[in-house]
Amino acid sequence: MPQFSFSLPKPTHNMFGKKISRRKAFKTQTKKKEWMKAGGHNPDNWRKGFIRTSKCRHCPQILHWGDRSYEFDHKNNNNSNNSQGNCFLVCRVCHGKATVVKKKKVRDKYTGMIVGHKTIKKKVGYKKQKKRKTTKKRVTRRKPSNPFGMQLQPKVPKGFW
Repeated sequence: MPQFSFSLPKPTHNMFGKKISRRKAFKTQTKKKEWMKAGGHNPDNWRKGFIRTSKCRHCPQILHWGDRSYEFDHKNNNNSNNSQGNCFLVCRVCHGKATVVKKKKVRDKYTGMIVGHKTIKKKVGYKKQKKRKTTKKRVTRRKPSNPFGMQLQPKVPKGFW
């Protein structure tokens, strides 16, 4: 008896008629080219000699291929743009700092009761760390030391004047 298997197509709209956006991942070729570029190597030679270590684009963290300590991020926060120029290799810590996740309460239109929460992701961006300005240290003059252990000025008791 032949077995038939079929799968339903993924829905394109939700139950309220809003279009569902599907996030597409970067291709492996794009990821490997960005990996080589971030490590300071020629991205076109990734097939000949693939380098197993690279660097985060934002901090000096050294990353190892396959250890899941890195993520490929979209520079301009457009998830549908999977071009090579939009791919950005960062460590997980930097990616977490660059993306802010907020939760917004969703209320019922008629009763005003809280029905659920909506997650909002906002890209803060990868800003270069500012160099700290070096301030001049204040020079404090020290009182001259007395080699004989005597007081230079006599102490006057309080309320004397």
